[in-house]
Amino acid sequence: MLTYENFVSVLLGVIERMGLNVAYTQELLDTHALGRSLSITCLPDGVVDDSGPQEPALRAVIAFRWSPEFTVFSLRGADSLDGIERFVDERLFAQARSGPSLDVEVTYHLPVDGELQHDARDLPAIAHAVQLLHNSLVDDEDVMRVESMLSFGPGGAARVQSVSAVRLWSIDEALYDADLLALTFEELCAELHAMLELLNAQYGAPADEEPGGADRRPTDRRYLKPPTA
Repeated sequence: MLTYENFVSVLLGVIERMGLNVAYTQELLDTHALGRSLSITCLPDGVVDDSGPQEPALRAVIAFRWSPEFTVFSLRGADSLDGIERFVDERLFAQARSGPSLDVEVTYHLPVDGELQHDARDLPAIAHAVQLLHNSLVDDEDVMRVESMLSFGPGGAARVQSVSAVRLWSIDEALYDADLLALTFEELCAELHAMLELLNAQYGAPADEEPGGADRRPTDRRYLKPPTA
């Protein structure tokens, strides 16, 4: 099984080759269980993350969690399973025919402003429109899940806080083969890039409304590699 460092290196290498517009990355370590997680935030082509602490309204986030059991498997091999079987998180094996499985989650965050923010009745139409965009890119029947978070004020009026669409990529056999993993990530990145551009065309801010407008000077893309990569 590939190590965490191998896995991340393959992912970052594919992202570089595919030319995704990366805004920033975040790597976290659970100091109690020693699990690790990585998230990579991507923006549409030509969009610069210059909103300060506020996250870009339209973005895609690649994220996964690397269980501490994965580290044991990758360093000690399959024989280590017998010694820690009763401690293993059952979710690691729930979707795999043999051996561990990992889900890489791609989440597309949509802008929430204008009438949508104050009228939740448009949510079903938006969800259907996003799913149609995704169906135009893929041949399989894996429907993208659209989620929304609402808040309710003292008067009971619903206010839309967020709208996002989630696509899951299950990594099974590719956990053992760097070449196969690279092919999987190439497919993931190609779909992410195309989907993000479609969403930007439909829901992104016009060029003259972006900060700085046409006179804004181009800046270097900020790409922060995790220290373990």
